[in-house]
Parts: sequence; C-alpha cells; structure tokens
Amino acid sequence: MIVPGQIAIASNQSEDDNINVNTKWTNSPVVEEFYVAIEEMPASSDFVNFNLTSTKCPDLLFYDLTTDCRFESLNFNINNECQIPATSFEYITSIYTGNDNMSRISWLGQPYCVIDNNKENMHIARLLINEDMDDTYLIGDGRILTLPEGFAITAFNFFKYDDYEVDFLLTQNGNEKDRRTIKEDELYKYNLDINSSNQIENYTLRFYLETLFSGMCTNVAKINSIRMTSSNIQVINNNESFSFSLNGSKISWLGQPYYVVDHDSTGLTAARLLIDDSRDYCHRLKKGDTLFLPDGFAITVLERHPHIIGCGSTTGRSGYGNFSFLLTQYGNEIDNRTVNGSECYEYRLDLNGNGKNDNWVLKFNVGDIFSSTFESYSDGFVEINSLKLISPDVLKIENINEMNIVMEGYETNIENDGMTLTVVRDNITKNVPFSRDGTVSFMDNWFTVRVNSASDAAAVSSAVIVSDTYELVGAVEYLYSGYADVNLTSKDNPAILYYDLDNAQGHETLNLSIDNNYYSPYKDVPYRISPYSFVYTTRIYPTRDHNDLKIAWLGEPYIVIENDSSTVVINKFLIDERPDDCYQLSMDNPLDLPYGFNLIASTNSSNIACFSVIKDGLEVYNDTAGEGDIFQYKEDLNSNGINDNLVLSFNVKSLNKSKGSVMINNLRMISPESLMINDGDVSMLSTYTINIKDAGSTIEVRLKEDYIHSDVILNKDKLTGILNNTFFIRVNGAVEVVKLLNTTDTQQYEHELIKRRVNSIKTKMPDIIKNETSRTDKTTPDVTPDVTPDVPVPDFGLFMCIMILLIVRKKIQKK
Repeated sequence: MIVPGQIAIASNQSEDDNINVNTKWTNSPVVEEFYVAIEEMPASSDFVNFNLTSTKCPDLLFYDLTTDCRFESLNFNINNECQIPATSFEYITSIYTGNDNMSRISWLGQPYCVIDNNKENMHIARLLINEDMDDTYLIGDGRILTLPEGFAITAFNFFKYDDYEVDFLLTQNGNEKDRRTIKEDELYKYNLDINSSNQIENYTLRFYLETLFSGMCTNVAKINSIRMTSSNIQVINNNESFSFSLNGSKISWLGQPYYVVDHDSTGLTAARLLIDDSRDYCHRLKKGDTLFLPDGFAITVLERHPHIIGCGSTTGRSGYGNFSFLLTQYGNEIDNRTVNGSECYEYRLDLNGNGKNDNWVLKFNVGDIFSSTFESYSDGFVEINSLKLISPDVLKIENINEMNIVMEGYETNIENDGMTLTVVRDNITKNVPFSRDGTVSFMDNWFTVRVNSASDAAAVSSAVIVSDTYELVGAVEYLYSGYADVNLTSKDNPAILYYDLDNAQGHETLNLSIDNNYYSPYKDVPYRISPYSFVYTTRIYPTRDHNDLKIAWLGEPYIVIENDSSTVVINKFLIDERPDDCYQLSMDNPLDLPYGFNLIASTNSSNIACFSVIKDGLEVYNDTAGEGDIFQYKEDLNSNGINDNLVLSFNVKSLNKSKGSVMINNLRMISPESLMINDGDVSMLSTYTINIKDAGSTIEVRLKEDYIHSDVILNKDKLTGILNNTFFIRVNGAVEVVKLLNTTDTQQYEHELIKRRVNSIKTKMPDIIKNETSRTDKTTPDVTPDVTPDVPVPDFGLFMCIMILLIVRKKIQKK
C-alpha cells in the first residue's frame, strides 16, 4: 500500500567541499510520514468530524506568520460505515494581502501569488523564494547565484562611469532573459507578464541591491530580499470538474520516495528517487575528480575552462566558462558533454515506452567555474547544484486503484467576488469508502485518512520527502500581549507527541509558557520559557489485547519491560506492522533487521518452514513453524535469568514449497537494548529532573531545581532545543514547536527498518521494467516475478555462515 500525503522537499544549506572519494551516496532522500490530526469516535455518535485549520495542522495547511493570515481549512466527516460522505467534504482557501502588498493564496498547503483573479477564474503561481532584508547574498564580479527553475543571476560591469551601479544578467537554463543596470538601494524587478496583463507588480523575480564594495582584488554586490515566483502559471476555473494528476510529482510507495514519470488513464510509471538536492547543496569538483552516485552512476570532470577575471576587473563578461565531463553507469560511458556555467544539464532516456528519450534520469545546474587562484584548490574547481537522480528501472502500476488515491470527482467554486476558492465533491450522492485499517488519499496525494481496525479512532496523515533536514512544525500558538501558553497533547499534536492509533491511546503532554515580561540582559532576546511552567509527562497504558504495556517516551513508542515506583525499564519499538505488510523469504533472500539481526527461512518436505535468527553472523535461535503459526524469539531483557521477553515475532502466512520461499506478515520487533529510567534522575536529560509517579505508571520531567532561576532564553527566529534537543521552540511572530527530521538519523533507521513489499489484496506486485543499460556487474541476480524487489541480499560472509549452519543442522538431524 502507498504511504500517501503531502509531499514536500526540504533541505538545509550545506556544502560538500569535494566528494571525489565517496563510493557510497550518503544523502539519499527518505520518506517520513506523520499524523497531523486525530479524532476518537464516541460510541454515542454515528460519525466523527475533522475540522482542520492552519493553526491546528500547521504542517498540512499553510500559515503566514508575517501577516497572521490563516485562510486555509479542510473539513470532512467519517461515518460508522467507514465512509466519507460526499456532502461533508469541503476545502476552502482565500486570497489575502501579503506584507509586500501583493495578493497571495494558499493552495494545498503551499504559498502562491495571485497573478489575476475574478469571478470566473484564478491565475496563481507558486511562491518559490520569499526572503527579507536579513537574508543577504554576495555576488562577486562574474560570479553566479543559482535560483530555482534553472534561473541564475550574474553580476558584472561594476562601478560603470565611476558610479555605484552594476549590471545584472538573468538567465534561464543558460539562455539570457534580462540584462539591466542597477544602482545601490534600487529594486530589481523582472516580469514575464505571462497573462499579458502588463502589470509590473506581477514580477517573477525581485531583489534589492544593498551595496557595492571593492577589495581583496575583486568587486562584490550585496543583495537581499529575494522574492521569486514560478514561471508556471496554474489556472483554476469556476464551476469546473477538477481532476489531479501525479505526473511529474514525488510520491511515497512502499515507504520509499518515487518520481512519477508518467500518469494517465492507462496507469502510472514511477522511478525510485535516488537524489533530490536543493539549490543550496553544492558539490565542488576539480579536474579528474569523480562524483560517485547511486545505481552505478558517476560524473568525472575531464577539463575545466573558467572565465578569467583580472584583478579589479570592471569589464563586461564575454562568457561563463565551461567544463567537460564524462557520465558513466557501472563503468560504461553513457554520455560525454561540455556545458557552460549557469546552464542545466539533463541526461534523458525513454522511461515511459513512447519511443523517445524525453524523460530525465539525471540533471543538475552548473554554477561557478573557478580558476586556480581561488581558495586552496590548486587546479580550480567547478560547482554543480540541484543534483537530481532517478532510477532508470521504472515501476509500472497499471491498476491505479491499488494506490488508493482519489484523483477525480472534485469541483471548484470561486466565490466572494473572486476572493475565495472552494473544492467539493462533484457527486454529492457518492461517498468515499475505505476499509477498516486501510488508507485513502485525496487531492494530488496531499493527505491521507485512516480508520483503525476497531473503528474507534481515525487519523489524517501527511508525508514529506526529506533530502537533508526538514523542520516539521507540529504546533503553532500565537502570542497575545507578549505571552503564550503552549499545551500539547498526543491527541491534539500527533506530529510532535506520539499517538497510538491502533490502540486509540495517547498519553504524552508538554506544557510551557512563553513571555517577554521580564528584564533581559541580552540584546534582541525578548522572549523566555518560564522555568516553573515547563513540565513533560507520559503514562503507561495497556495494549488492546492486554498482553503488553506500552509507553510513549519523547515522541517515540516503547514497550514496558518492568516498572515500579523507583524504576521504569522500557525498550523501543523498531518494527510494529499490520497484516498487509508481508515479506517473501528464502535461503537466498534473507531479511535484514535492526541491530545486526538477519532472518533466514527455508522449507522442508513436510510443508514446514525452518527459521534461523542470525546476530552479527552467528545463529542465536532457530525454530520451525507452519502456515498460520506465530514465530517468536525471546531474550532476557529484565535480567531474571529467563528468556521471557519477546524481541521478534511474526505470522507465517504461506509457504511455496517448489521455490523454497516463505511469506510472513505482522512483523514486530523491539530493541534488545533497554532504557532504564530512575526516579530522581538528573543526568539522563541535561538540566532536567525525572520523577516517577503513580506507583511507576507515570513519568514526569521538569527543569532541575538548581536551574529553576535561570530562564530558557529564546533567540528571535532561532531554534532553541528542549529535552536534549528532542523538540525545538522558535518565536517568529508566533510560537512554533518543531521536530527536526534528518536524513542522517532517518537513513540509519530506514536501512534497518523493513519496507512493505506485498499488499495482501494483490495477486502480485507491479512489474519492474528494467532499462536496458549495459552493466559490468553481472553478479546481481534478477528478481523473479513473484518475489518482491528491494529485499537485501547478504554479503559473502553472511552467505558462508548460513551454509555452515545448514550443514551443521543436517548433521545433527542425521544423528
């Protein structure tokens, strides 16, 4: 099943000085799914209401802190038949005026500028950059500032006629779009005038030239307040049947990020998204350097010809310079190209079967090409950014219904003299059904709705594709007279605190107060967290079957091993999946698990499956099980001398004797490493004291007593960590509670976490269409049609361990 929802790409500014030695890509995008809203179904009611607003769901619906505008909302009901009544579905968004006096609107949780609007239609463009005077850039003589959609700015001809002015050249994909002379303190504007309105305020790009200065053998322009909108205009008409398309979008499939190559009535073609760098992520390569990429791709710099600028040069540019490179896959040359600075390179193949090489596989922007006099690079270097790569082996899904995304059946209405846009269902007699414990996604894969198997709780979830670091804003509280109370609960703020949907339980709380009514010895630090107001609590609860005790700890699920008034011992849930999450195992297809565990399966003549649990290459447990049985592996986690704590369990769903494969589901695993929380502990969480209450059933965290007279200082518009940087607080027109999602942390977990590969309602997975690229690595076996892709293949050492164990087992059986 798909993990749908809002797909956003997030990346912090970072830079690799020189990645010519990496043979493994370490910054691949990952998918993070999170709940944005929870509603519990009362027994006395026939339906539950979801009324979502920007304040309640800040990472799904857009809010503008600069104008305090919250004009986006989403409403629907779920009845007791697991249906969303068509009459209850309503999405509303309205035009408002930004702080720059421009008309803006939110559309599917993203900011847009309104190019034109009336009672019959709206023309809107995505707001790509919206920075203020504090966001500055330095552009040297002849240097390039890369912008989205292939645009780039170059500065040259400094101090013409001894005046404080400079020429700016604007290009898109290397083609000149505008050339203009700007003086200090002037505003640069570029308008594509796409809708032929001749309105200069509908500019695509704007920035201020703050100052010019000369020194260190170069001239530099300092600009700020960049604002840029997309050159692609979306037109929404009144009373129009509206359908969404995933074509060219990024989705999550089987817990992995994919790029949709093609989407039409015949099906969907998608390719695994391998790299999705932002324009801020830059790679510097010298002549002879090789940048190794996933799927065997590599870029090698052959020659570099920079544009040479002399000391104190004020002459106009005659070119950007260029560099030549070789593109290979698995050691075979597939392209050889020379590109100029500011240009965009694309390597294309035929991925959708139309007979044309019109689908990009690899693309990047070329930035500056530096000479040997720059920094410590004796041979100079070239910068590339916005690097994106998808797999040439595509996934073809012919039955779109398997994705459970409602793409059609919407109607748009423009109301309030062209100021308000409403989206409803076009057929009010046709409800949207979904199965219990299943998911349905809506509107361009924007959000997902799920009802648990007991039908006593429902959730709205969203997903983001994280390329570096993503700031997940889980709560927003607006300040009034310099004061705000922040009171978070698992049910109201599930993006920050953990809510257990399967068990309809959520028992984490986080309370704190923020104010500016105090004397601050710090400059420009007007806000603080009052130390007496801070308290975090969490409580133990039973699972629905009463077989286990669980607890949430700092936003993550744990199982309780033992607890009393002085100590609580917990172990983190690593895998906790449902029946439709299935895995195909065999001797040649083991399953990699966290903490160095592997699971190996084989079948015998009696239709019995033999399972071996391997830890760091050594077998620690083995057992047999038949179809319908439950396999369990236990360890001694509470030091009582008995292996009575369940670490790994799963159901044996089916056996394929002819192929020696076994299908399992309901996989569940906890960490073998326990976390011991002691009453009165002051070292586990720095500056905090942990107290155990209610006979060991409640954990409370407060600031230390010796820290109580020290306020938690909040720098304006800066993240301040709390609870050992588990969560962050930021004051920026409002109080935001933030959780950081990092690819470095997530990838380690994603590498260990098992992916959903087979949906129980399918007869088989969609076919993987292999692109006919000549390869030198002929050792990778092809995946048979009924075996799911992506299953890790053991290395040679693990393979030898497996063979030795089988030989020993056979000898024991003979004896």
